[in-house]
Amino acid sequence: MNIRRVRNILKYGLGPEALERKRADKRRAKRERFEVGAWNREGMFAQRSYGSYEEYLAHQASKLDGIIDRLRETDAEEYQEFRERFASCAALQGARSVLCLGARLGTEVRALHSLGYFAVGIDLNPGPNNTTVLPGDFHALVFPDASVDVVYTNALDHVFDLERMIGEVQRVLRPGGCFIAEIDEGYEDGGLPGDFEAIHWQQAEALIERIAKVGHFEVEEVRPLGRIRRGVRRLVVLRKAQ
Repeated sequence: MNIRRVRNILKYGLGPEALERKRADKRRAKRERFEVGAWNREGMFAQRSYGSYEEYLAHQASKLDGIIDRLRETDAEEYQEFRERFASCAALQGARSVLCLGARLGTEVRALHSLGYFAVGIDLNPGPNNTTVLPGDFHALVFPDASVDVVYTNALDHVFDLERMIGEVQRVLRPGGCFIAEIDEGYEDGGLPGDFEAIHWQQAEALIERIAKVGHFEVEEVRPLGRIRRGVRRLVVLRKAQ
């Protein structure tokens, strides 16, 4: 049992009630940080303030060091969850290649491999000896135009420039390809950013609408996924025109 788990047990106890106390504590802390933190708000979106793009890159890349132990602990469970979601995703049927953005250690990439897809991930910091995820910035993809069937991400809340990132997704997708994104609740619906989220939105619908408009995508499916780890998510499938 690691030190973090022992501390949580001492603070919150054990069982379902302890889990709810822990979640409530985290929500309060997140709301306080969001309300008083360095965020620029414009319309239905809020953007974390960074002194420069280089500062943003360094901040985002530093996250892995603090969560790598937890990611390894939950890897088997998350692998199975990814596999089930991908197996039931109609938009993936018939696709051959999948690019995963912000893939960290590559759990989703390995799940896609197990289902027979050619898949690769990119991340600012993929960690040591990662065979499934390449170092890369989803604002500046190195892949050719119209080169992949599907782009997947659950890291939209870590985007510095949404228009630029969506433009890259649109560029690398083949005509008729799909952008599949897992999206958290907005702050009006109870979702709150943590210490590393770079963008947040009032409601998930506002983000979906903006992605569709910027990328000239058609929204094909919006599926509730329920609570996953820190919050409630939905899976969104957007289709690029033929």
